[in-house]
Amino acid sequence: MLFSRNEIKQTLSKLTKNDPSITTLQLSHKRITNKQLLAISDALQGNTNVTEIWLTNNQISDGSDANNNSKSSNGSGSVGYLMSVLETNTTVQEVYLGGNKIGAKGVSSIANLLQQNTIITDIGLEDNSICDGGAKMLADALSHNTTLQTLKLQGNDIQSEQILKTIQDQLKKNKTLAKEKFALEHPELLTHKIKKPVKTKEEESKEERRRRRRERHAKKNSGGGDNNDGKNGRRSKESSSPSSSRSSNTTNNNKPASKSSLSSLLSPSSFSKSKTPADVGINDLGIIV
Repeated sequence: MLFSRNEIKQTLSKLTKNDPSITTLQLSHKRITNKQLLAISDALQGNTNVTEIWLTNNQISDGSDANNNSKSSNGSGSVGYLMSVLETNTTVQEVYLGGNKIGAKGVSSIANLLQQNTIITDIGLEDNSICDGGAKMLADALSHNTTLQTLKLQGNDIQSEQILKTIQDQLKKNKTLAKEKFALEHPELLTHKIKKPVKTKEEESKEERRRRRRERHAKKNSGGGDNNDGKNGRRSKESSSPSSSRSSNTTNNNKPASKSSLSSLLSPSSFSKSKTPADVGINDLGIIV
């Protein structure tokens, strides 16, 4: 979709006036040319609200507009001019330039920016015209940079795996540094688990001795309970022994017979089935025997 003159004028006016409503400059798929990129770069000077710049899939290349050679006198074209503006910018954190025709000249200006800028964390350069030479410039620049965490380079003509690995290692290092910095600046927002302190051998031996003492104490307490139960068991057995039953019988025999006991003796059920009627008699007390 072509970016009309009216649309670009409105956008440039808002950027120049530092309109707070524009924090993301979304100009992807607008067929932005090198000439228009120079005008956008001018509007970004002094802007303190824009944090993201999207210029993907446009017509941006290493060349420059013939009428504005003064703005690209460093030989890196309109891309170089944008990078020179971003060198002093303190709010832009993400720049996406994928899907254009940026080559060695444009990459050279991006590498210079990386050595000076400490704000930008993400740069997209996928699907451009970057070869091993341009990738080598980016890798060298990253050795002096501690803030860039993402650098998209897929879809280019980079053949050296070693250069790509160097870039990847440096980006990983920068991510670690960013996490450590965040932890220092915002300790109240940390959600990761705190690592337990490593115990020394002396501390471990003390802990082992305490654990053994607790086990011995627990065994001693459980053994004491068993002994008491045993004593109580022996007492209960003694209380139910024959001697105690004999004493109880003796006590019962000394007591006078009650009427209920006499009636039970006189009941028919008290007769033994083994005795015959002839064997049954009446004693002097009148009791059937």
